[in-house]
Amino acid sequence: MMSTSNTNIIYFGIWVILIQILRTEALPTDSDSSGNENKCQLPEHYLNLVARLHPQNETIPFGSWVDNYEIVHLDCSNGDRLETKESLNCQNGEWIGTFPTCDQYCDAEQLLGLSTFHKCINNDTTVLECQRVEMNSEVIIGCNIGYQGFGNDSPRMQCTSDGKFTDKRPTCNIDCGVPRPNTALTLGELAVEYSEMPWQVAIYQKTDKVNYKFVCGGSIVSPSVIVTAAHCFWDAVVEDKMHVGFFQVVAGKYYRDYDMTKDPAAQAADVAEIVISSSFRKETDNFLGDIAVVKLKKPFIFNDNISAVCLNIKPIADLDVPNNQDGAVMGYNKEEENIFRRLPMKSLSHHTCQLKDRLASLANDKFCLQNEDEATLCRGDPGGGFVAYNSEIKRHELLGIISYTRFRNAECVREGILTATNVNYISDEVIQKLEQFKQEDKALF
Repeated sequence: MMSTSNTNIIYFGIWVILIQILRTEALPTDSDSSGNENKCQLPEHYLNLVARLHPQNETIPFGSWVDNYEIVHLDCSNGDRLETKESLNCQNGEWIGTFPTCDQYCDAEQLLGLSTFHKCINNDTTVLECQRVEMNSEVIIGCNIGYQGFGNDSPRMQCTSDGKFTDKRPTCNIDCGVPRPNTALTLGELAVEYSEMPWQVAIYQKTDKVNYKFVCGGSIVSPSVIVTAAHCFWDAVVEDKMHVGFFQVVAGKYYRDYDMTKDPAAQAADVAEIVISSSFRKETDNFLGDIAVVKLKKPFIFNDNISAVCLNIKPIADLDVPNNQDGAVMGYNKEEENIFRRLPMKSLSHHTCQLKDRLASLANDKFCLQNEDEATLCRGDPGGGFVAYNSEIKRHELLGIISYTRFRNAECVREGILTATNVNYISDEVIQKLEQFKQEDKALF
């Protein structure tokens, strides 16, 4: 039998071993101690902040350890602004500086669109087109020039305390066919103000890498959609349209030549797509289907000098343009100052025009324009629109596209008859693309 003294010795040894085990588990390991020595830890949970390590600009998660003397840059994840400085430095396990908080804003990017502008009201202070909307501020939405929809009742939105708007930004519709200032077009062949026919554009063809020549006119029907003549883009050698890269469209152009220094307010856009009827063959079919729809790479920004004309495709019963419809086309008078001029015209129906020249073979989609006051026409004028005032809707409508003139050997002449393509005869395939382009524009409103 084991003696009492031996038993006590054994118990004492067991206690010593247990104490050593407990002390060992309680102490941190060498790897834990040395691994984070002099490092700084980002807080585990910090709302709306993003941390980036300098100089790599590498995003690191909150809760991470940062080496001694490293610098961390901080940004607000939701685009809000920081109250204090944006960088912190780790020194000997301590952060130099305090972690900032993000001021709450509503993102003003949500208020941007082609058709609207916004005003921010906060504490009786009004800021036009503010970039950040403070919490509890009120926002008033209005229609830009060239658009309509709100009348005198401008929609209002609120920036709430959670950084969100109470409503989605409303949009406006195109205010088409309205000259600015809002007056009827003057009579007679006169040099016009930019604003008298703000839908008119000039189409230029690139002759080389730096030079352009004027080839046609055209009409704006949507911010990035132009209606003009198909033959402006036709290559008779290959019997197909030319590449889009050869053309540029300019709105708000007063002078015929491309020199943009003369027209500092003009806007230029390259062409993304040209759509013409697959059956168009220029002179082979007497310019049948001589209408093109052009999609621009970027939309025009409407202002007093640049906006859209109304284009209303009529039903079958009202397809034809009647006799003696008063209207006007635009042209650049090359004989004098190369400037933008309004040319008054009266329409002649297809039948009446055909009777005037029985030897001529007029395509079914054509009507003619009778020159008023012996206005001068130039070969570069085709593609421009014949526009007439519609007293019912009190707006100007695009009725036809200048197709061709009967003179071939002179740059500009005074001639009585001009041939136009009736927009009501635009082919289904071209209408389909026209509507697609207009819907794409509407998404930007």
